[in-house]
Amino acid sequence: MLNFLLVLLVGWPAILASVVLAGIGLFKSKYHFLVWAAIIAFPFSWYLSGFPLIRSPLFLLPSLIFGSAWAMRYGREMIAWLLGIPFFLVIILLLMSIAYGAG
Repeated sequence: MLNFLLVLLVGWPAILASVVLAGIGLFKSKYHFLVWAAIIAFPFSWYLSGFPLIRSPLFLLPSLIFGSAWAMRYGREMIAWLLGIPFFLVIILLLMSIAYGAG
């Protein structure tokens, strides 16, 4: 049971859920979705950064989405998009590194 919860919180289901929620939040200009995407992104970003010894700045990834939600809340859609794009780029980089690293 614990392994199943760990896979849900740190694995690809959490990554995909956060990407989908962030995409919905940005396209529909709803900051609630962005906040949920950032909350879901916390466990896997901390795991990928090498927690408890922080080896990379990847643990700051949810702060980009929180900043995007804050900007969306106050009607600054361009800033929200500019903060959201690095989040998507990091996820694409992770996907590419796994796809090309395994082959």
